[in-house]
Amino acid sequence: MVVTGQDGVEQAAAPREGAAGEGAPRLAEDVQLIGEYEGSGFKEPPSLVRRPDGQVIQLSPLLYLVAKHADGSNDYAAIADLVGTEIRRQVSTDNVRLLVEEKLRPLGVLVAADGSRVEAKKLDPLLALKFRAAVIPERASKVVAAVFKPLFLPPVLLAALVGLGLVDAWLFLHHGVAQGMRETLYQPGMILLVFGVVVLSAAFHEVGHAAGCSYGGGEPGKMGCGLYLAWPAFYTDVTDAYRLGRIARLRTDLGGVYFNVLIILALIGVYAITGFEALLLIVVFQHAEIVHQLLPLVRLDGYYIVADLTGVPDLFSRIKPILVSAVPGKKADERVTVLKPWVRVAVTVWVLIVVPLLLFQLFMLLIHLPRILGTGWDSLQQQWDATTRAFGSGEALGGVAGMVQLLVVALPLVAIVLLVVRLVQTVLKKLWTRTEDKPVQRVGGVAVALGAAVLLAMAWIPSDNYEPIRRAERGTFSDGFSAVRSVSGGRGPLASRRAAVQRGELDEGAPSARPGSGRSGADIAPDPSRNLPAPSTSLPADGTRTPGTAATVPKSSTTSIPRTTSTSTTTSTTGRPTTTTTRQGTTTTQP
Repeated sequence: MVVTGQDGVEQAAAPREGAAGEGAPRLAEDVQLIGEYEGSGFKEPPSLVRRPDGQVIQLSPLLYLVAKHADGSNDYAAIADLVGTEIRRQVSTDNVRLLVEEKLRPLGVLVAADGSRVEAKKLDPLLALKFRAAVIPERASKVVAAVFKPLFLPPVLLAALVGLGLVDAWLFLHHGVAQGMRETLYQPGMILLVFGVVVLSAAFHEVGHAAGCSYGGGEPGKMGCGLYLAWPAFYTDVTDAYRLGRIARLRTDLGGVYFNVLIILALIGVYAITGFEALLLIVVFQHAEIVHQLLPLVRLDGYYIVADLTGVPDLFSRIKPILVSAVPGKKADERVTVLKPWVRVAVTVWVLIVVPLLLFQLFMLLIHLPRILGTGWDSLQQQWDATTRAFGSGEALGGVAGMVQLLVVALPLVAIVLLVVRLVQTVLKKLWTRTEDKPVQRVGGVAVALGAAVLLAMAWIPSDNYEPIRRAERGTFSDGFSAVRSVSGGRGPLASRRAAVQRGELDEGAPSARPGSGRSGADIAPDPSRNLPAPSTSLPADGTRTPGTAATVPKSSTTSIPRTTSTSTTTSTTGRPTTTTTRQGTTTTQP
């Protein structure tokens, strides 16, 4: 049987004692039956089920009804009768048995035939939040969300937006931020203050996702930190937002940037009292955070906004079928045809914009990896020298600021290396598994992989390519295309340097020495004690979401959707695919 809890979510009830027959299907413990996905972009709206691990599964109406009646007291025949009555169509016992054995049990929705829990595989996509560690438990998260959710009351929201417009007009059209920049750079202690406020604002961004979810009737989960792409990140699990309507989900998605707006207003208020110019620089960082968070690329808040506007929660899992369906003569994949016409157009446009951008960015990262690592290593040496000098001369504050800079520089470098290693592992694993029993495709895939490896080796092996990036280098799109053209000659990473030399802004023979060894002063990085930390930028509401795919059975479909927001600091039995996702909000701070 199914009972409805106080939160309105259907939950599996324990079977009546003595009622369960041997082999009677039963929901796994703590599985929640949410119901139809509101505001869906599918022709036939899917229904949602939440697993104990937090992942939300999309099920076709038929599969959902089977799960609904699998309470441990109904055998296969009884479930077939109940489902057939609801859909007004005959359903056989064998139909139900097939759905249970081939779909619901492998997904972890039902317990195994012997009553044990099925350990369903939790997908781990490349663009998901990694190394997550919960810091604030779910109960505390709910309390924090309840405290701040009144900020979403319409009068408060309207006042905040009007205030933002007035503040921006005053700051950017009248006052300016030059003095805030100057004050921060000339006082090393200000760097620690700015950095601390940026970190706290990133955390507060996540509170915004939790409060937005709570205001709409959802229950936010744990808050914590992890690693998103190359940056440390805060996250809030708002997967429960999937059971809310479209407006409530969008409120959850936008809650983070709305709280950035509140931070801006608070900073201006403190500035009005103190006249402390460095606060205005933090205001600029908050604007950069908002813009970055709204980009609909990787699992930033903008990605979830697009997903909720279209009603397609697993956008990344539909990239491949959409691209394949665009090939002339290829039959459209069912993961594409199940979408409403306008949604299909919108998602296709999103794919055609996002995929080339992601591939180009990835290629640029791989080609210029030597320059990035070389610059990072050179910066670390400079920061270390300056930090030891500061402590040696008794400047404790400058020394601590230098240590912060060391951490800010080192973390992204480590993260980038981990990202590249994981990328290589993922590509090789998929190449090997998807070409099994396909020798021609495997040989072709291996040949392409070897060719790519040779090109990257030409960029990574020459020691000259590890020269630190110089101040005169611009790194424009033109430089990027030039790097691609010259990568086969082993000089791709130095394309932006050659462009600077051609413009007469850099001497061809200028040494790449560290400060104190003859390098031009214009090309020497400033002392770390006077370096300005970069703005905080936010990435995925991973709320946490993790798309993926599972096997299918005719006439039903399943898709699991984790939802998480994060912020980095210092993301049918008809043969439809089964995918899993987690929803999270993410905020990152990029040095």
